[in-house]
Amino acid sequence: MSKRGPNEGSVYQRADGRWCAQVSVWDKDGRRRLVGRYARTQGQARRLLTELKSKQDAHRLVVGGKTATVRAWLDIWLETFIKPNRAPRTYQSYYGLLKEHIPDRIGALPLTKLAPETLQQHFTAIAASGLGRTGELLRAVLRSAFNKAVRLRRMESNPMLGTDPVKYLQQESRTFTAEEGRRFLDAAADARLGALFMIALSLGLRKGEAIGLKPEDIDLEHRIVHVRRSLAWVKLPGEERGRWIEREPKRGSVRDLPLTETLYRALVRHLARRQDEAFAAGERWNDSGYLFVSVTGAPLHERNVSEAFHLLCDRAKVPRIRFHDTRHSCGTLLHVQGADPFIIQKVLGHSQLSTTRRYTHVPIQVTKTALDGLESLFKTVAKTADPELVTVSVTVKPEPKPM
Repeated sequence: MSKRGPNEGSVYQRADGRWCAQVSVWDKDGRRRLVGRYARTQGQARRLLTELKSKQDAHRLVVGGKTATVRAWLDIWLETFIKPNRAPRTYQSYYGLLKEHIPDRIGALPLTKLAPETLQQHFTAIAASGLGRTGELLRAVLRSAFNKAVRLRRMESNPMLGTDPVKYLQQESRTFTAEEGRRFLDAAADARLGALFMIALSLGLRKGEAIGLKPEDIDLEHRIVHVRRSLAWVKLPGEERGRWIEREPKRGSVRDLPLTETLYRALVRHLARRQDEAFAAGERWNDSGYLFVSVTGAPLHERNVSEAFHLLCDRAKVPRIRFHDTRHSCGTLLHVQGADPFIIQKVLGHSQLSTTRRYTHVPIQVTKTALDGLESLFKTVAKTADPELVTVSVTVKPEPKPM
């Protein structure tokens, strides 16, 4: 019997009678690891060895170890690849989603034994409970986590590829009409945080971008606002207290936007009011350095901004939309005015035009105007047609009689 080389693998019988096919691989840390499969007979073990060698040569061989369960791998993926490289809010969101919606019966499964049908049944159950959107978010997060596991040879393939999206009714974002937007801007003109809400609606800034503006970001001379950061109050898992985190906006969102005359005047008034409030607060004023602050100079918590926004909606007698829907309103109203899609993309700070399309809704009034125009076109064509009927006489010759 010829002796096998160090990387050719081996087949041997265990003390319990089972046969083992085994090969050695090098993990990402440069350590030699043994990977084995078990069979009842020597012949089955040899076939398994051939399969292992094929996967080894194609660099598709799974390396087990401490990340052998679904839960263990998800924990490592979050801490190693998401927490250091993604926004704190993203890490916080992923952590909560996986903790709440990955049950122990799935988390305890070996990573290599996770089947697509197990995941599909779980997603379907989540959707049936009325959380279809949550099910789709979980599906997207798991797809990313298992893609990384495949690249690191913790799994042979991504089980998410065998799952289908769950069906659910996606709620359409509510946006201001042009008239509602006008009434809202009129009501915001003399409100304490009116300039904040006017910027949100007129320039489509995200909430974190708006509350993260600083006075030096407003160039009154050239009438430009520089969007350079996003601000958020975050309490990460394991932390006793929350903290303010300032970071660059999403990819493609650093931008310079022009100030209209209305926004220019609103910001001049706001800066004067801010200076008066600092003088009135005296020693209680603790300037955080941001443009929009509390009466003592502290950054604005997002929930307080939302509450003030909804109170202003009531005052203006317009629907209580989400603060984020001011972005949808901005994009939609720009679209209605005929703005180029790439200009809308620039204003909203999207990295992809496909995202901008989701922010440009078509109001029913615009659809009606377009269809009325089509109806007028049909009528115009009908009037140019000859109203008289043309009679065409056709002479039919009799068929010749058979000879």
